[in-house]
Amino acid sequence: MSIEDTVTVLAYHFWKREGYAAAFAKIARAFEETWKHCGKLKSVLVVNERALCVEEFARENPNLEVQVEPSLVPGRIFSMSADMNGKLHTRFSTPCVLVIQNDGYPLRPGLEEFVGKYDFIGAPYIGLEWWKQLVSRLTNYRVQNGGFSLRSHAICEAAAGFWNAKYHALGDCVAASEDIFYTGTLVRKERSYRRRFRFATGKESLAFSWDALVPISMPAQRPFGFHGFKSLELLEKSFRT
Repeated sequence: MSIEDTVTVLAYHFWKREGYAAAFAKIARAFEETWKHCGKLKSVLVVNERALCVEEFARENPNLEVQVEPSLVPGRIFSMSADMNGKLHTRFSTPCVLVIQNDGYPLRPGLEEFVGKYDFIGAPYIGLEWWKQLVSRLTNYRVQNGGFSLRSHAICEAAAGFWNAKYHALGDCVAASEDIFYTGTLVRKERSYRRRFRFATGKESLAFSWDALVPISMPAQRPFGFHGFKSLELLEKSFRT
């Protein structure tokens, strides 16, 4: 199966009308950088409302589907987490989804290196020191960043089943944050989920993405992508190779 038939690129954009277009320009660039490195894959943009800038971008890029989700509340991250926890699997039909954000997307080609190996991979939240990795394994703490992440359809569907059945009652809290829910909450609390799905190790996660918001040193080798760095130009200059 080709990469075009395997991966959908997906992003969320929920913004107040004031400043909507300026904020959308950053999401548009994230898509463009992703397509530059990975090809014009099937893509989905989930928005809180339609806007002219979105419609124009979609017309220029027929591979992009716009989905309107009224429950997304501008400025409320939990509204996105709730949607990703309970509905993400309904928003794409390919075996995998590459989630991107305005500050998280590919830096180079190489998506094929990661497709099919894991059910969830994103930048690591845990340092690569051996004792930190050991504690992570012993406590089933596998948390990886979700803002730029690659997930299987199977894990998205399973996570939604657990969320809709009981975990939606968590409300707006850290345990319900979409990446922590997928790679922390469910891994710790649901044995069947933990046994069924594959999560990347810290070293593998860092090869996929580096997160500027987590105190882990920038790798010497350029990862596939990044998250949390506001200027792509400055980030590019930071990598030695």
